[in-house]
Amino acid sequence: MVDSDSDKRRQEASAWFSRLNQRRVSSEDVHAFAAWRRIPANAEAYGRVERLWESAGALASDPDIERMAETAARPKQTRRRQRPLGYLAAAGAGAALIVCALVGWNILQPLTYGAGVGERRTITLADGSTVTLDTASRISVRLSGDRRSIRLIEGQAMFDVAADPSRPFVVSAGDVEVRALGTRFDVRRLDGGARVILAEGRVAVATPDTPGGWTLSPGQQVVTTRPAPRVEPVNVAAATSWTTGRLIFDHTPLHEAVEEMNRYSSVKVELASPGLARTPVSGAFNAGDVEGFAAALSDLYPVTASRRDGRLLIADRPGDASS
Repeated sequence: MVDSDSDKRRQEASAWFSRLNQRRVSSEDVHAFAAWRRIPANAEAYGRVERLWESAGALASDPDIERMAETAARPKQTRRRQRPLGYLAAAGAGAALIVCALVGWNILQPLTYGAGVGERRTITLADGSTVTLDTASRISVRLSGDRRSIRLIEGQAMFDVAADPSRPFVVSAGDVEVRALGTRFDVRRLDGGARVILAEGRVAVATPDTPGGWTLSPGQQVVTTRPAPRVEPVNVAAATSWTTGRLIFDHTPLHEAVEEMNRYSSVKVELASPGLARTPVSGAFNAGDVEGFAAALSDLYPVTASRRDGRLLIADRPGDASS
């Protein structure tokens, strides 16, 4: 009976591992898995399956193993000649192990999601968390029984984390690591670091150079690329307005506003007059609408907007040069 129960749990654990690592997982599956995993013996079986998949990865690159797996998966014709039961059992177990190892290798590969220039994409993860990707952004996702690991490969993302104290939610952006349990936060990857903004809950941010790191409360941010990074207040609504398709600037230097608008469009805005770079800009603009942005600038400030070689040039209006 004990062996039967053990086999059943192992089969259920393998089935759950496969299901939860598919690209589409229903909320019903998430809740059902959570209920199943609350039983300690089930959680232990699930952990064993994860370790098995990890150790099986090396087999996948062996051409002989691949060939045997293909043969094992190919339908067999019924043979008239009988074979000893022991031989069949051994062969079946070997084929099953090979196929499981290869399937496990594929499952172990992190899932990668991306959004193109001008796009915004929301992904619901198997644990119920959601990730909203900003323009030109990519992440890789690996969920396991004791950890949820997300890597921000490039760009920016907003994370709305489903609470699960037994599985820390960890986002890495270069050498910056952000840890959360149940919270909502924004991470933007920068050259040599990242900017982290907390909207709800609590997160801990750390880098190799600052093992103590920083702990953020709602309405705070840390930018690790600054000479002396520190926790500071931030306008969360403005800084995360991109999630609604809008960009809000509040006395933002024009060169920064231009850089931000350019992230969302293949048509780039350029400042033809260097003296305009520090001109403060305020307002709300549609992300990707560089034409509207340029038109608004020419209406609100003493500048002109013109097209040249596929670019939008912003220059001082004649007679109003600031440099």
